[in-house]
Amino acid sequence: MTISFANQSSGTKLEPFPHWATLSMCSLFAILYGVWILPHTVFIRLSCMVIGGLLGLWAIYRYRSLLWQKRSFPMVLIALLLLWVTIHLLWVGKDFNTQSMEYLKIWKKIALSIPFAIGLGLAISSNLSDQVKSHRYWQIIFLGFCLPTLIYFLKFAYGKVASGYGYPIPNHLLLIPYDTINPFGMARAWYVFFCLPAFAIALGKIIQMIQVDCFSIFRSWPYLAVLPLTVTLFFIEADRFGMVYVSIFLASFFAIILWRYVKNLSWEKWAALLIIASISLALVGFSVSKNPQWKTLAADAKVAAQVDRYDHWKNRSKGYPINESGQTPTDSNYSRIAWAIIGTRLLIENPLGYGLMSVSFSALGKQKWPDSDLSWTHSAWLDFGLGYGLPGLLLLGLAALLTWRTSVHSQAPWSLIGRWGLASVALVMTTKEVSAEAVINALVFLVIWASVLSLKGDRSQTQPKP
Repeated sequence: MTISFANQSSGTKLEPFPHWATLSMCSLFAILYGVWILPHTVFIRLSCMVIGGLLGLWAIYRYRSLLWQKRSFPMVLIALLLLWVTIHLLWVGKDFNTQSMEYLKIWKKIALSIPFAIGLGLAISSNLSDQVKSHRYWQIIFLGFCLPTLIYFLKFAYGKVASGYGYPIPNHLLLIPYDTINPFGMARAWYVFFCLPAFAIALGKIIQMIQVDCFSIFRSWPYLAVLPLTVTLFFIEADRFGMVYVSIFLASFFAIILWRYVKNLSWEKWAALLIIASISLALVGFSVSKNPQWKTLAADAKVAAQVDRYDHWKNRSKGYPINESGQTPTDSNYSRIAWAIIGTRLLIENPLGYGLMSVSFSALGKQKWPDSDLSWTHSAWLDFGLGYGLPGLLLLGLAALLTWRTSVHSQAPWSLIGRWGLASVALVMTTKEVSAEAVINALVFLVIWASVLSLKGDRSQTQPKP
């Protein structure tokens, strides 16, 4: 049973958006998401945004009456965020020159992507009554979410083969850690942000397939395959918080299955799920056992929390205080905890923010402690708040939360984008230093897109729950 795409105010059925245009927008999103993480892809990203935005404006004009709903409120919050950033630039910010450069470079792209996000949601929603077309759109979109992971392993495999045979490897095909020297380096945190949504959405899709009793190895292989691939990526990159997020979503997945659908699975299907879960959890466990930062976390946290007694957090080059075990705290544990405390204090002292997306913590620290050498707080939500104050943080956070809630009204499987995909990136932003251009752009895009997907009649009762 499907849901007609109708004007809720008049009850009149609206014509579906042209298939070729919807297919094009889905493909553009897949390309955009696949290269969002890659350096020196500005031309590709802008091309996708511009072409997708032009098609999106067509869809917006065609279905403009549908935007006047309560579920559109997250889009209103994003519009207010853009207005607040503009006001902040003109009258609130503390570094107009740098802030204006960021405004023209970063926020221009974010604003440019919004018509694409709205139009994509409207175009997909208008075609949901055709299950064949909707399934094709979903396949392209899910492939787009998987592309960062697939590209990573293609580069990984190419690097291994090329080095084994002594072939030269171009820099853009290397997996290089981020640094200020190599322009093709990428931070681990970015992999986690862009690769975790595919993992989370795959789990949500498997739950939906189990609910309607259509789960099988043959039908669900793309969703089963991306699970160990994502965990392996985080294992190779030795990202401990990536493993934490994986564990959280796996625990949520099995809790839902055991609570709701334990009787829907045969022993063969349970065996398939347990094999995938065992491989994933084995990699998580091995990663935790090999990571010394977990073993000293409690002792490191005690000394790191004493920011008034020890001021080593101001400049890490001076070393660290000794913890209760007589050891030097690990850099990650100490800086994460100490900077979270200091960053929160600075946000309270500067509730309107400094004005920069990424380096406001460093700038505010320099203002208060000239000898400090701070960078990011390791929490994108806190870094964003230090940049645009409590108003900016509340607008973005509330928009994401409301979209997550309203996504329950979206038809399956599209509800997964808001319920599982958006939830995953919001979680990553709690403990990852990803308050930067591509990440915030992707977050705003997902918020707008997922909220638009809920702008239609309520789900049929026969539709799977997210």
